[in-house]
Amino acid sequence: TGSGDVDTSKVVKADGDGRIRGASGWASLVVSSSWKNPSGEWHVGYKLVYELFTDSLTSRLKKERKKKWDEKNQEEIAKAVMHLDKFEQKHTKVEDPKLKRVHGDLQNRIDILRSQADTYDDKGPVIDAVVWHDGEVWRVALDTQSLEDDTKSGKLADFVPLTNYRIERKYGIFSKLDACTFVVNVYDEGNILSIVTDSSPHGTHVAGIAASFHPQEPLLNGVAPGAQLISCKIGDSRLGSMETGTGLTRALIAAVEHKCDLINMSYGEPTLLPDYGRFVDLVNEVVNEHRLIFVSSAGNSGPALSTVGAPGGTSSSIIGVGAYVSPAMAAGAHSVVEPPAEGLEYTWSSRGPTADGDLGVCISAPGGAVAPVPTWTLQGRMLMNGTSMASPSACGGIALLISAMKAEGITVSPYSVRKALENTSIPVGGLPEDKLTTGQGLMQVDKAYEYIQKSQDFPCVWYQIKINQSGKSTPTSRGIYLRESTACQHSTEWAVRIEPKFHEGASKLDELVPFEECIELHSSDNAILRVPEYLLLTHNGRTFNIIVDPMNLRDGLHYYEVYGINCKAPWRGPLFRIPITITKPKAVMNRPPLVSFSRMSFLPGHIERRYIEVPLGASWVEATIRTSGFDTTRRFFIDTIQICPLRRPIKFERVITFSSPTAKSFAFPVVGGQTMELAIAQFWSSGMGSHETTIVDFE
Repeated sequence: TGSGDVDTSKVVKADGDGRIRGASGWASLVVSSSWKNPSGEWHVGYKLVYELFTDSLTSRLKKERKKKWDEKNQEEIAKAVMHLDKFEQKHTKVEDPKLKRVHGDLQNRIDILRSQADTYDDKGPVIDAVVWHDGEVWRVALDTQSLEDDTKSGKLADFVPLTNYRIERKYGIFSKLDACTFVVNVYDEGNILSIVTDSSPHGTHVAGIAASFHPQEPLLNGVAPGAQLISCKIGDSRLGSMETGTGLTRALIAAVEHKCDLINMSYGEPTLLPDYGRFVDLVNEVVNEHRLIFVSSAGNSGPALSTVGAPGGTSSSIIGVGAYVSPAMAAGAHSVVEPPAEGLEYTWSSRGPTADGDLGVCISAPGGAVAPVPTWTLQGRMLMNGTSMASPSACGGIALLISAMKAEGITVSPYSVRKALENTSIPVGGLPEDKLTTGQGLMQVDKAYEYIQKSQDFPCVWYQIKINQSGKSTPTSRGIYLRESTACQHSTEWAVRIEPKFHEGASKLDELVPFEECIELHSSDNAILRVPEYLLLTHNGRTFNIIVDPMNLRDGLHYYEVYGINCKAPWRGPLFRIPITITKPKAVMNRPPLVSFSRMSFLPGHIERRYIEVPLGASWVEATIRTSGFDTTRRFFIDTIQICPLRRPIKFERVITFSSPTAKSFAFPVVGGQTMELAIAQFWSSGMGSHETTIVDFE
């Protein structure tokens, strides 16, 4: 990201005593006589150390430094008061002008010492950096005396020089006070030094889930212990760890240059347009041309639908992962009083579909872990949960698959690996619409590998889906999403284009020409979806039509699929799936426009979804939720979401804790004429240990 860059373009020479002038200018620095520097040129620069630290680390350091400063300041105040007392005892009457000035000076000293505590502002220590070429590689040393309590510690000459991390894989620690590790990289012929530090504990935790290796204590291992890691810092410390386009692009380049097998990206946010943009184009190139498998978090914005984040939940080339919690995780990691009888998705895990109808979540994986964190947190491990944790759990599982595939000489392809994962996952939940939450289900590494072994002789193909409503050339979508009331009042016909995509460089004669699939098309509900029976698919693709008839559906959420099975090898499961999501809203006919949902029953993890057609002209909702029928505290997530053309989803969210049966009111803006989803969820772990259901009335 450049957030740790230090300008080291200034070059100095050492004097006869081995001293150089540091860039900070506050002291001369002594270079070690053991350091080789054939040119005699030393690049110098400096950095405010707080610019390298996280907010939490900076806050801790400021608190500790302030405590020590206060102690010294109080000592000086005590000395000043003692001097004033001695003066006043010696001079009972101060009439001489000289004595008055001395007395006033002593009093002013006390006043200044006391007042400066109120204006104390710790800008942080400054560290000097020195860069030089030892004839083989660029070397780096830091002077961190300003960080140390002991004036003899942190001297430049005592620093063990570092070089670019990938060369020697060595790191440094700024001081015992901060306990913050760092590595360095040198760019532009020594003119730029990059000091790389954490922008949060998040990355270390994620890496530990995927690949931590503890040979003496295997229970602490990650999913793929010992897998080799390349750390690409995309979170900019200057922006509160937000990723930047520059950081993302550089990270993709690094992954390709170092011939990585897998990318894990536990980052994301809402997007205006799914599967679109410069970064998505680069990801497509990395996956399709260089065959990297890209895994990413689906997001933590649930439980409402259409909350998957970019890029993990919205990009076709990326395996988007939802967060699952098992009974064992609930008991062991979350320490709940009574774990759930069955595993379920975390309440906050983002849901599909995307705005253009794609499923959004590909698969689910364990979304919580006690895993390693950086030393500056002053602890070894920590519990974190989120789809950020589910993504490396899945990525580690895929690393195991790739390791086995390489060992057995099976061609590694993102297309075949993804298909194996999707077609062997265990469904979570028993309803069709649960796929919008969990994707195809909880990944199964062993079953996926068996699938890969059995299907290794089939072509590595990804089936691209392009859908248009018949008679319209735009927009093109990846699924069918009927959300507004007008779309649910009549049948619609959709043209579906299936285009087999091979990896870059596939042989035209040996792979493209012979490709032919005899497809049997299936619908999950023939009363709602009408599809052809068969499709002969070749490399150039085929188009067929789907008729969707939602007119007889009740109000609420409905999910269906059209999928294609190879007639000659039905054991392979669906080669492609076309998701169809219908949210039929309830019309608000009464005046004043009042909507109420009564006697909704909740247990831990349960979600109730209601869809309302917001009346034209309405701009605001006033809502009241009433709870009853429970004993222990209950925690509820209340989300509403509207999807409007060419705008990010309009979302309202509130987390309310009820310690006793009561009513709570709130208000939020809406857009008239658009369907609003109301999602009410009892938090997955709230109320565990109590067997009483919670009754909710919403108005």
